[in-house]
Amino acid sequence: MKYLLIFLLSTFGLVGVRATDKLPKPTPLQMEWQKLENIAFVHFSINTFTDMEWGYGNESPSLFNPSQLDCRQWVKICKDAGMKGIILTAKHHDGFCLWPSKYTGHSVKNSPWKNGQGDVVREFSDACKEYGLKMGLYLSPWDCNHPDYGKPAYNEYFKKQLTELLTNYGELFEIWFDGANGGRGYYGTDSLHNRSITADYYDWKGFVGLVHKLQPKCIVHGGGLPDIRWVGNEEGHAAETHWSALRPNDQFEKDKSHPQQLNTGHENGTRWLPSETDVSVRPGWYYHAFEDHKVKTLPKLMNIYYESVGRNSLLLLNLSPDKRGLVHPIDSTRLLEWKRQLDLDFRENLISKNCKFSSGEPKNLKNAFDNNFNTYWQAKDNSGYLEVDFGIEITCNRLLLQEYIPDGQKVKSFSVEFWKEDKWIELTKATTIGYKRILRFLPVKTEKLRIRIDEALAPPMISTVAVYNAPVLLAQPEIRRDQSGKITILSPDKAGEIYYTTDGNQPTRIATRYSQPFLLDGPVTVKAMICNGTDNQGETTMQKFSGSKSGWKIVGETKTNPALFDGNPGSTWTSINGVKSLVIDLSAITQFHGITYLPDQSRGNYGIALNYLISVSNDGHSWENVSKGEFSNIRNNPIRQTIRTSKPLQARFLKLETTTISDGHKSLGIAELELITE
Repeated sequence: MKYLLIFLLSTFGLVGVRATDKLPKPTPLQMEWQKLENIAFVHFSINTFTDMEWGYGNESPSLFNPSQLDCRQWVKICKDAGMKGIILTAKHHDGFCLWPSKYTGHSVKNSPWKNGQGDVVREFSDACKEYGLKMGLYLSPWDCNHPDYGKPAYNEYFKKQLTELLTNYGELFEIWFDGANGGRGYYGTDSLHNRSITADYYDWKGFVGLVHKLQPKCIVHGGGLPDIRWVGNEEGHAAETHWSALRPNDQFEKDKSHPQQLNTGHENGTRWLPSETDVSVRPGWYYHAFEDHKVKTLPKLMNIYYESVGRNSLLLLNLSPDKRGLVHPIDSTRLLEWKRQLDLDFRENLISKNCKFSSGEPKNLKNAFDNNFNTYWQAKDNSGYLEVDFGIEITCNRLLLQEYIPDGQKVKSFSVEFWKEDKWIELTKATTIGYKRILRFLPVKTEKLRIRIDEALAPPMISTVAVYNAPVLLAQPEIRRDQSGKITILSPDKAGEIYYTTDGNQPTRIATRYSQPFLLDGPVTVKAMICNGTDNQGETTMQKFSGSKSGWKIVGETKTNPALFDGNPGSTWTSINGVKSLVIDLSAITQFHGITYLPDQSRGNYGIALNYLISVSNDGHSWENVSKGEFSNIRNNPIRQTIRTSKPLQARFLKLETTTISDGHKSLGIAELELITE
């Protein structure tokens, strides 16, 4: 989506540093926010009708005209899915307002929807009150539509808009300021996106002061003086080591990027600033019909939960209402499946009052096992252990731990052991705990478990220990084809057996069982699923392959089957240092309608192109430019990008160029590049 980190981080140094002999602690408001665990985002605006992620600000309000807009439907779906709060994008970067703001004409009041008498924010507020969900609002400081953006007058305009939202719609639990902006060199590629602003342009002190004055119970996300921080990516994961504290900006490590450090936090952080993990159910944030088949699978959503809430973060999961103003049935069904699966995973805590507990510090020992966050067991020193004897053999594959964080986050590392054949066997090791840590592991049968605190900043305080045996949820298989035409089908969790078809039919247990890679070049559709036992099967994966790549070459290179063509999204081709272009020889005149570009998928996301120029040639010398544009929000959401041309192309040579690579990288990094042939 959007973050320019300088606005989130540049003023951290202005915040008073706590005494070095004290750990930072959450405020009551931060603590209340953290306990929400799951909240929802809703992206719906003029972009829904222009089929864009980032608008330009020159869209006509007449385009906004949902035929069945129903905020009650959105909110009810979120409530049924177990969400505790919901945040609406009241204004995105294009400047279009979902409420009839007094201070701009670029709003619903000049749209045909309800003859200009409608107010989406009002209907959203009423729906939240009806269903008992906490209400939050997103307001983008960047405004491509307003003529004074970049000038002092715009700050006053923004305060007026903010005041409207803070005073007219009831109590807010969170206000979301976005860090994206119209400054040069990061996102801007056109006159509307490229208005020059300085690092200290926004009046964050004034903005946040308004929030604290008018909505004292409201958490602030983003800006120069936030209460919570961005998790550092839009892919849905906090780092395995995840601290809720951060150091001042000028004390960040020089050899690691800011997103990486936001993702881990700092063990010696001086300010309590817990993270929020924002991710969309779809690849993009706004609704696009061409993404209907790309809604995240149930295993993917479960993985997101375990890597956000299960790693000491709060999950902010986005829904994208369509042009009707309704959440698509695919999305709502998946969200309800996700809730049912979460209920199954945590249906029964295997620790009961019949268990026996032991520790080197017996005082208040049962407080760690009473399912009450507000009571806790504390170790004598910076280590210790907790042991539970179930009395019978149990099978388990989940361990949930919570620290009593009102007194700070303390655990640096811990290990888990299980009792087998009269001895303790190490099951797993991990680092931080924080508000909540959930470990997943292969099922083990045991009568006893032991949690050993190996290292801590201060005597740890454990408020919750819970053990579960979650049902096996089979992931979707991954289907790849390399340049030679060899197809490989992978089971992400190594469970079960894979069955596949190549004739377009749905695979079943009587289909071909996959045992090893096989050659099948040219156009083909492969479908595969994983089966485990007689009654457990996963979702089907479909991969449609176009023509052969066997003759493709990267001009200037001699390597066959380079990472660019190997079908593996986990490998990355990089250009020669300083080269911002790529030329491919397709070996013959080929007809196609555009390309797809998958940036580097490693967590470092190296060499992402922020804009593009596509050219074609039949001789490799004379080139025709066929498409030019920018990749909206690609740095923070590095998903596969689709570039379709206005007419079919016939060419032997293809060139991809960029003028700007993210993060100052000197080379392009591309995981995969494909032709669109239909």
